[in-house]
Amino acid sequence: MADSVPFAEVLDFFESRGWKLQKIWEPYRVFMKPGELPFLIPVHEQRVSVEYVRKIEAFFREREKDEN
Repeated sequence: MADSVPFAEVLDFFESRGWKLQKIWEPYRVFMKPGELPFLIPVHEQRVSVEYVRKIEAFFREREKDEN
């Protein structure tokens, strides 16, 4: 199993949920959405740790569950 995923996949994941890449503040990518706090994602060599991706997925799963 890979220990990281390409940042492009994370970017697509956020954009599909209405978030926009607002700023790059090395090593972070800052995603924003109106009415939400900024979400900072650490990126190293254009890759995101699988551990961090799991946390992102869990965050959005909880948000979607709360919306239903």
